[in-house]
Order: sequence, then C-alpha cells, then structure tokens
Amino acid sequence: MRKLVVFSILLISIISCRPKDIDIEVKAAPPKLVAFTHIVPNNIMLVVLTKSFSVLEGNTADSLETLLISGATVKIKFDNKTFDFYEINPGIYASFSEAYEVNQDYELIAYSGNDTIHSTTKMLPQVNFSSVLPSVEKLTSDTNVYLNLAFEDIPDISNWYLINIYKKQAGANGADGVNYFQNGNNTLAKSILLSDKEFNGTYQNNLLLKELHHKDSIVVTLSNINEDYFKYLSFKIGGGSIFNQLNIEPVDYPTNIINGYGFFNTHFPDIHFFDLGQF
Repeated sequence: MRKLVVFSILLISIISCRPKDIDIEVKAAPPKLVAFTHIVPNNIMLVVLTKSFSVLEGNTADSLETLLISGATVKIKFDNKTFDFYEINPGIYASFSEAYEVNQDYELIAYSGNDTIHSTTKMLPQVNFSSVLPSVEKLTSDTNVYLNLAFEDIPDISNWYLINIYKKQAGANGADGVNYFQNGNNTLAKSILLSDKEFNGTYQNNLLLKELHHKDSIVVTLSNINEDYFKYLSFKIGGGSIFNQLNIEPVDYPTNIINGYGFFNTHFPDIHFFDLGQF
C-alpha cells in the first residue's frame, strides 16, 4: 500500500510539471531556382528552370507546370565566348549553337527577377559504346528483353559513367526536358551508375530489362560524367519522383548550383536508337 501511495504521488508530480502546449509557427522556406542541363549531341544544349517549393505548400507532381520558370535569362560562357539561350517551351531554354569543346570550363548563368544562379563545370571527353545491341526472347507466356553492351574505360585516370535506357511512351515529357523521340516522349526505364573501380579496362554486361516489351522503342545512352555528378545521381536514384527530389524543400541532395538547386552538367552522351520489334 505504501508503494502505491508513493507511485501515485510521483505520477501526480510528473503530470503537474508537464509544460503547457506551445503553438509553433513554421514558415515555408523561400523558393530558389532549380536547374537541369542536358546536351543532345549535334543538336542542342538544354537548360530547364523550375523553382523549389516547401512541403508545407502542399504541391504535388501535378503542379509542375506552375513551377516552371518562364521569361528568365540564361547564358553559357566558355573560352571567353557567351552563348544565349532561347525559351522554346515554358521553362525550357535551348542553345542551337554546337558549342562543345572537350576539357573546357563552362559557366552557367541564369536569372529571373531578383534570383540569380551560376555554376561551373568541365566538359569531359565523350566515351562511346564498343558494342550495344538488344535481343528479344519470345516465350510462350512472356517476353524477355536483354541489352548486350560494352565499352572501354579511359585509361590512367579515375572515371565515372552513366548508362540510361529510355523507352517511348505517350503523354507529356518529363521535368528534365529531354525527348529523344519525334512522335512520342520518353520515360527513363533504367539507370546504371559505374565507377571504373568496379571493372578492369572493359565493361561488359548482358542486362535483363524487365521494364521493356518486345514492341517498345528504346534509346540507350552512355555518358562520361564527373565524380560530383556521380555522387549527386547516387543520392537521387531511389529517392522517388524527380519532381520531388529536386524541387521540394528542404533539398538534401548535393548540388553545384550557387544560390539554387539541381546540377549543372555538360556530359556528352553516346546515343543509340532501337525498335525492339525488329529483333
């Protein structure tokens, strides 16, 4: 009985000492510019501008169009030359000059209203597939699509690589602005990140692509990327939709954009198109 009385007194003391609830007002972080950049060889360089948003604002992927930044000024500088970009769609800016020089330092400058971002990076040499060919295995109840590919590592230096496999689909293009198909849009079916520490000289693989069907059209790209972009993509893979990854506050992904988010890259992909119906 004595123990029960002591316990009751302690319980009452704890409850009476509990602090009162305090109302806390959390303000949304101010939006910042978010940049995506891509090069389509022998065609154009693209810069896509959006703005970040707070989780407190309740935005979703359906809100992408409201986050695209129109009317911005976008420039690329390298080798004491400046190239202006032109808005070809809301938030998507392109330069139609083939301003591609290996081992040159590139600077991105973009501003909209009072917001200015800039970044620098180096254009690395292009690395090409030594072989890339799909194969289709048609079974009674299923179809397996394989991709046989190989390439040679650049010797004597550390390298990082990105392999992307896109498939053709209907509907709107993604947030990154890249579209390899003339009558349709592409969705990313698979990405592979590689360090040359994972293989010795020659990379070879025979990939089973469960996301593909024998009637699909696909694009396979190989890019020589820098270590910072490799780390950035390593964080991004598996992190949900690209819309939320790069636009939602707080942004925890690495970035080389000063006063903004995203990543300025100038990798120069080797690109191959395939109609799987022909295999």
